[in-house]
Amino acid sequence: MWRNVVVTLLRLAAVLTALACVSAAGAGESLKVHVGIRAEFAVAGAGSVWTTNSIERRLVRIDPATNRVSARIALKGTNPLGIAYGAGSIWVANRYSGSVTRVNARTNKAATKAIKVGFGPYAIAYGAGSIWVSNESSGSVSRINPARNRVTRTIKVGGGPNGLVVAFGSLWVADYRLGRVLRIDPAKNKITAKLPLAHADWITPTADALWISSETNSVYRLDPQTLQITASVAVGQNPLASTLLGAKLWVPNIDSNTVSVVDTTTAAVTATIPVGQGPLAVVQEAGDLWVTSAGDGDVWRLPPTAGRR
Repeated sequence: MWRNVVVTLLRLAAVLTALACVSAAGAGESLKVHVGIRAEFAVAGAGSVWTTNSIERRLVRIDPATNRVSARIALKGTNPLGIAYGAGSIWVANRYSGSVTRVNARTNKAATKAIKVGFGPYAIAYGAGSIWVSNESSGSVSRINPARNRVTRTIKVGGGPNGLVVAFGSLWVADYRLGRVLRIDPAKNKITAKLPLAHADWITPTADALWISSETNSVYRLDPQTLQITASVAVGQNPLASTLLGAKLWVPNIDSNTVSVVDTTTAAVTATIPVGQGPLAVVQEAGDLWVTSAGDGDVWRLPPTAGRR
């Protein structure tokens, strides 16, 4: 009898805890969703938040309506890290396998055959009808046709390409190793501009600019028309995969365990928010900001009001 009572109480406690988390989110409070040993790069797509867990070789899906993990998808590739959403699928870069895995966002099923790319694939982006992969170790960018599930072009860029994005009619690539930003014409698959920027690491577009995270502990605003740096903003240590919500750029600072909120109109930090260990990425979904905490294996959900402090 007592065992039944204990089990019932434990189940009731679990339900109350879950309800408390959902209520906190509705009230505009921060909360955490534990996903595993690691929570690394992230993307929003198909009404969910997705993050990679390289140690357990998983892609994790979070349902914003319940603040719970709705799927843990096993991946055969080694060290799955970079992630993107496009063509109805989640695309994951397997850093130590030199491949990309496609996952159906409707069924949560991973393709049985990975797509071979270059060495050390780091980041992935979707745009101009293609999936683009930065291969850091081989100094190249792979272009994947999602209709054919294969690489249709490999663009040699040299250096160590990291973050990349399709915006303003071009593909933009941050070359961390050589300290520059590259502009590539998707119609010709050729580099059309090279701009010096020390330790360029990640690129996030706004309506009229590109914001580039740099390991100089700053983010820089680049005018895509003039190719000039028009502002620099000091943030935390080792900023990486930022996201835009309204006029605010949310920047995760890996070595400071914080998120800097930057007003893109004034180029000034308006708030610094403590989060978990090693925040790598921020994405927006369901009106909130989601921050991965690599060291804790958590994904933090922050309301936009957190950036008004």
